[in-house]
Amino acid sequence: MTKIGAGTLTLGSAGTYTGATFVGAGTLQAGAANVFSPFSAYTVASGAVLDLNGLNQTIGSLAGAGRVTLGSGTLTTGADNASTSYSGEISGSGGLIKQGTGTFILSSANTYTGGTTINAGVLALSGAGTLGDTANATAVNGATAVLDLGGTSQTQNGGVSLQNGGTIRNGSLTGALTSSGGVINGLGGSASVAVSGGTTQMLGTNTYTGATAVNAGVLEVAAGGSIVSDVTVNGGRFVSNGSSLGTMTVNTGGMLGGNGIVGTTAIDGGTLSPGNSIGTLTIQGSLSLTAASTYRVEVDPAASDRTNVTGMATLGGATVAAIYAPGAYVTRQYTVLNAAGGVSGTFASLVNTNLPANFAPSLSYDTNNAYLNLTLNFVPPDPEPPTSPDYGNGLNLNQSSVANALVNSFNTAGGIPLAFGALTPQGLTQVSGEAATGTQQATFNMMSQFLGAMLDPFAAGRGETGQGGAMPYADEALAYASPRQGRNASEREAYNAVYKAPPRLADAFNRWSVWASGFGGAQTTAGNASVGSADTTVRIYGAVAGADYRLSPDTTIGFALGGAGSNYGFAKGLGSGRSEAFQAGIYGRHAIGAAYVAAALAYGWQDITTDRSVFLNRYRARFDANALSGRIESGYRFAWQSMGQDLGLTPYVAGQFTTLFLPGYAEEVVAGGNLFALSYQSKDVTASRSELGLRADTSFVLNDARVTLRGRAAWAHNFDMSRSVSVNFQSLPASAFVVSGATPARDAALVSAGAEMAWRSGFALAASFDGEFSRNVESYAGRGTVRYRW
Repeated sequence: MTKIGAGTLTLGSAGTYTGATFVGAGTLQAGAANVFSPFSAYTVASGAVLDLNGLNQTIGSLAGAGRVTLGSGTLTTGADNASTSYSGEISGSGGLIKQGTGTFILSSANTYTGGTTINAGVLALSGAGTLGDTANATAVNGATAVLDLGGTSQTQNGGVSLQNGGTIRNGSLTGALTSSGGVINGLGGSASVAVSGGTTQMLGTNTYTGATAVNAGVLEVAAGGSIVSDVTVNGGRFVSNGSSLGTMTVNTGGMLGGNGIVGTTAIDGGTLSPGNSIGTLTIQGSLSLTAASTYRVEVDPAASDRTNVTGMATLGGATVAAIYAPGAYVTRQYTVLNAAGGVSGTFASLVNTNLPANFAPSLSYDTNNAYLNLTLNFVPPDPEPPTSPDYGNGLNLNQSSVANALVNSFNTAGGIPLAFGALTPQGLTQVSGEAATGTQQATFNMMSQFLGAMLDPFAAGRGETGQGGAMPYADEALAYASPRQGRNASEREAYNAVYKAPPRLADAFNRWSVWASGFGGAQTTAGNASVGSADTTVRIYGAVAGADYRLSPDTTIGFALGGAGSNYGFAKGLGSGRSEAFQAGIYGRHAIGAAYVAAALAYGWQDITTDRSVFLNRYRARFDANALSGRIESGYRFAWQSMGQDLGLTPYVAGQFTTLFLPGYAEEVVAGGNLFALSYQSKDVTASRSELGLRADTSFVLNDARVTLRGRAAWAHNFDMSRSVSVNFQSLPASAFVVSGATPARDAALVSAGAEMAWRSGFALAASFDGEFSRNVESYAGRGTVRYRW
């Protein structure tokens, strides 16, 4: 529609046309509300008038240089989303509403007094353009609504309000700006800013000089943004990620934070919370806190919030609230505040949230810094009253050893993975690596059985009437000495029938014997609660073959080769191990009348594998180790006959040792990560013992064979009982510690029983049983032997 001519055209009903409306001359007047087409773009030529006649109207858009008279009506423009420029005057007591996505530019001094509302799009000012009368109020309401001051200076004594994410930008304002959520970008003038809720963000350079108040919600100076206004935070939060160089006052209920810069700051009952989930706030000037204030710092595994003050920091007895974020690493000391001008006073108290287990926090100070310190302490408090047994606040020796190593690493390196720091007493046991100690007892048992096989009187008929079992015997020569004295002729003929030749002739003895033995056994050693060692079960098995040569009736030497294996396990799921071994040894004995002395020396080589699981991680170690063992024994046999049988009692004394030469080795990851993987130091471990005992034997002829029965009872005294390893965590520096496994009691009872049947053909079969019993050890072993001599 085009209006021409100087007259007035009054529209009395609603228009719905979508084409443009051009008022070229005269007046286009509304005769009723909403008669102007909301779908039409209106252009008012210079000298022409668009008259609302006090009636509310909505149009698509407005352009031109003519006049718009509102009367008391409100003009809503922008419905067609077009961008237009209007250089005419808008007058009247009504108001202006901007909607739609387009930009509407005002470039003339407007005098309407009904205020301005921007619901969407951009209302921009240019040149002499104004927002109506200076007494007006302007509302920028909506996330897409923008008031662009266009570099102009505006006075809005009625104030400007930002709501629901609206934006004001690029110009100067005189008046009060209030925000319940929006954006302020490049605002100058003498405006004051008050935030009452929501989040308000300041972008660009803001030079307004009025006061800034945060009463609720959040006011953030974004990175790259700046303000020079003094700020008072009465509630809510002020976040400076840019530059805020005015003075800062934070009252009760308010909070100051961010990673940027602020001016001289006073925290008067409020909260200073530097950073944004770990960051640094810089105060250019001084800082003062009062006793009613809170200094809030967040701590993560690598760093903490921090405030850097260029002047003096007065701590004023404020409370520190430390919030610990979960993570994998904890630092020993955090610098939470630095003041170039010095630190005055201290904080009064420390309140912790989500403090990791086993860490004790504290505060410390020097001339220019305040620190948050973490001390690693695995010792749980004593129960009240203490339970029995009470092992030093609940940690046993192994747990203490691991805990001390972790504390040392923490103190040395200044940090530790939180998975270590959070270990419970049970967790300390789980990571200790006690399973490695099982190798030692398994080796000692295997080597002891090998020595026993070499010195077994059943093995080569070395002690036909001597004592054997697991360990030696009286001498074979004794079988032809006093036991035979007093036999009648028929008895001597029976014995000679079995043994082929009478022992009266010096050269009538068998020089060679060969033999083979198989052995197996199991030992359970109970752990010690105060040490923290777990119950250990060791199983061994093996086979040995050897040859004897008799230098004289009283002297025998020989050698043996064997193969053995072991496996062991620990209670509480601490791990297991296994090994395969090669063994070689030499031995000899000599008889002097009814007395004898015997000795053996053995070497063992092992291929060892250990396995253990720590939480969801599995570790394995493979290494070789060598062992050296020796035994010497001496005794005296008292012999007599009773009811046609030879009887003998042999008191004896013996000494035995085994030394295991452990190399240094390290675990490898089978599953999971290497956090708890251990490295083991090389070590030589010796187990030695003495024995004082009594052996008993008897023999008799059965058909064409001789049967020998033997038994033993002895007291064993252990000199070297330690079963420990020196280890360190591969992932931690300075984390060496010693862990001890189950150790045998110092004193033990040994018992043996065995039987042999020997034929005159030179073959013999034997079986024996050995047992060891003490306060915490139960051990059972068996051996079977076959031999032939000639």
